[in-house]
Amino acid sequence: MEDLNHLYEHFQTKLQAVSGESHRVKTLKEAEELIAQIMKEKGIESVAMVNSPMAEAMNLPEKLSDHGVTVYMERYPEVTPTVGAGITEVKWAVAELGTLIQYAEDVNERLCSSFTPIHIALVQTSTLLPNLMTALATVHNEPRIPGFVGFITGPSRTSDIERVLTIGVHGPEQLVAVFVDEQAGEGVVNG
Repeated sequence: MEDLNHLYEHFQTKLQAVSGESHRVKTLKEAEELIAQIMKEKGIESVAMVNSPMAEAMNLPEKLSDHGVTVYMERYPEVTPTVGAGITEVKWAVAELGTLIQYAEDVNERLCSSFTPIHIALVQTSTLLPNLMTALATVHNEPRIPGFVGFITGPSRTSDIERVLTIGVHGPEQLVAVFVDEQAGEGVVNG
């Protein structure tokens, strides 16, 4: 557990350095409460999400609805540009870079993480990897690599507009990673 604590602290420092937010909780119940609190603090009234093992274990769509958040789980091309946030589960996190690895062939999952102003990423703490080389080896050792593996480091940013850093031009303006220590169950993450 000490290694995971160190990896998480390193990840959090790196993500914060690129304007991302990172939180860690012990249980799925605490994660559900934290996500509801984040929704309230950021004024998020609607989200788009694809069901995932963690979201399912938390019964997150119902819990968010109970907190007054409208949850969309279909018609993604239509709703993702209009909601306040997208929620996805990512496969791994890389401590060295503060990077999340999205392992998703489902285009809807990519819409939820890319076309919303705020991306809330659910992460199993046990999936923290120390560095990029370990991450690449881990992806390479998977039985089947999907058609899409995305590396997400902080909110969208670009400097190609007169070399001025601009946040949120090509994707979310905010990235919030929620790490959960409790295992959500066995199985492959959506994708």
